Amino acid sequence: MRTVQLPAPLRDRIVSTATAVHDAGLKSFGLLVAAPEAPGFPYTATDVVFFDPTRNRRNDPALRPAFEAQGRYFRAYDDAGFVADPAELLRVHRRLERAGLEAVAVFHVHRRQPANFSVIDFRLHNPAFPWHLIVSLRDPGRPDLQPYAVDKDPAAGLGIDPGERNEGSEQSYPGPEVTCLRLSVG
Repeated sequence: MRTVQLPAPLRDRIVSTATAVHDAGLKSFGLLVAAPEAPGFPYTATDVVFFDPTRNRRNDPALRPAFEAQGRYFRAYDDAGFVADPAELLRVHRRLERAGLEAVAVFHVHRRQPANFSVIDFRLHNPAFPWHLIVSLRDPGRPDLQPYAVDKDPAAGLGIDPGERNEGSEQSYPGPEVTCLRLSVG
């Protein structure tokens, strides 16, 4: 089993920031980054970029129906899901490029769900990233961080559609393309 390395201060910053965002009733989403020469690259993160939770585009009129088509859970909780603001995404990638850093993984918070990699997580996962970190805050006093290796064929597509009638998209993805990774904090 492959191991993901996070320095303890980085893990603590992820948890404390995600918890503060959670306490404000919002969802965290971001990128884990590292320099390409970092030992263990790309399974080592040395920094994190949090996207502005108030700029989550999930509920924009053009996007909300696609989330609601993923089942009751996504209709009941309008904070289930995150779509980064395109202008913010561009600024972040330009800043990383100037700093000589690369995004190695995506992370996001499950506010009410366990740290499972769900069906919708798989559908929305960008195959450019070999792994993904889920932070579960369903028990905020005991945050659960779980990294997953994701082997997604780019031809599988990226996204969800308002014409779908899915139920249970928040449940664990059952396919062999997603496997748990070990998390080493040091």
